[in-house]
Amino acid sequence: MSYTKWDQADEFKLKAAVDKYGNDWNAIHRHVFPERGAACLKNKYYSRIHQNKAFDALDNTVQNNNQIGQKKLNRSDLELLMKLKEFMFTHGIIQ
Repeated sequence: MSYTKWDQADEFKLKAAVDKYGNDWNAIHRHVFPERGAACLKNKYYSRIHQNKAFDALDNTVQNNNQIGQKKLNRSDLELLMKLKEFMFTHGIIQ
């Protein structure tokens, strides 16, 4: 069992896992985060990621980047969005 601090990459990974497995926390634990408990994953998701509008807005911008008719973001734009999101988490602007 890992008690290490969550970083931004872990939070994105958890959000992607929930998108894939739904709220099957045991499956997420087995396939994605074997070092963390299922209850820990559930608590992290609902306390930090679920219903976080800023998280979703940035995440949707990156995911929708490949839609036809939209200007594609270049690599530096995507990196800037990721840095912005990290800054917002670090300074408590989003949770």
